[in-house]
Amino acid sequence: MAQKILLADDHAVVRSGLRTLLENVGYQIIAEAENGERACILWQEHHPDLGILDLDMPGIGGLESLNRIIARDANARLIIFSMHNDNIYAARAMQAGAKGYVVKTDAPEVLLEAVKQVLRGGRYIGHELAQHLAMDRFSPTENPLEKLSPREFEVFRRIAEGVSLSGIAEQLHIGYKTAANIQTQVRQKLNVQTTGQLVHLAIRFGITQQRD
Repeated sequence: MAQKILLADDHAVVRSGLRTLLENVGYQIIAEAENGERACILWQEHHPDLGILDLDMPGIGGLESLNRIIARDANARLIIFSMHNDNIYAARAMQAGAKGYVVKTDAPEVLLEAVKQVLRGGRYIGHELAQHLAMDRFSPTENPLEKLSPREFEVFRRIAEGVSLSGIAEQLHIGYKTAANIQTQVRQKLNVQTTGQLVHLAIRFGITQQRD
């Protein structure tokens, strides 16, 4: 019987391409989600063998979706399929419980290999990212972002991208006061006093881009 896969990406054209790629080699796409909340619901409904999640979906996003799915299903096999080729995103995803991380600019064969390895019970990170992550482990420069919890990192990322606290609260389905408290915790952990300093840190570590 074909192994069942859940796709979660806010771009229909990406989901269509993934469906074609995976069905051509014998996998069954059991459900598709356009946002993180829907991905969590569909996982509970269908219990697929594997999920492929985008990071930058509307609402709670890929990392929070990952956390919620794993909280309900500790054996969930999930691959993050992202435009971000930054080490910090890959490290965050793997620490949160993802079994694989593939960049959207990788060749289709890379994703197929990741799917095969993860379904066999293994882990998979693209070769280039794996090299960078290994080098980071031996780097004498501490990355302050490692101090942040998954929820704190999500708030940090959104602040750096210019999302207001009310917007963050709405996206993550938390109260405004909770969002404000998390922002305070983030600033304390990163030893920054202003939003400008926080954005500068995000740019330095590749979380967001310098704005013109």
